[in-house]
Amino acid sequence: MIKSVYASVILCSGLLLLAGCGSGVDRPSTVQVEGTVTFDNQPLEGASISFIPQDGRPASGFTDAGGHFVLKTFEPGDGAIPGEHTVIVTKVAADSNSGDDIYAKQKSVIPEKYGDLKNSGLTATVKTDGENKFSFELKK
Repeated sequence: MIKSVYASVILCSGLLLLAGCGSGVDRPSTVQVEGTVTFDNQPLEGASISFIPQDGRPASGFTDAGGHFVLKTFEPGDGAIPGEHTVIVTKVAADSNSGDDIYAKQKSVIPEKYGDLKNSGLTATVKTDGENKFSFELKK
């Protein structure tokens, strides 16, 4: 009797483990996407960029010192779902009068319209074949 209880516990544990380690078959396909973001002709470091499809999961990334980004939807570097996307870019910093206050109010470093889904004016078409490299030049 005890052996059958242990066997049942081990079997159930194994099934739960397998259920939690899905292969992602249900996920939509993604393609690699990268690019650059500049602000007033200078690389924009530390900005958040998101590609938001009309239907489906958004992809996002951050810009490095050169303004370069690589998008992630499910796993690092997997890119974005193919199709039309609205693009938003945000970058915030603490108010310059805040000193070392870690709870200081944040303000946008770039015009807030670039972070507004309806008013960013930025779009991208992610294709299933070919390169998906985008360049966004933000202005004041």
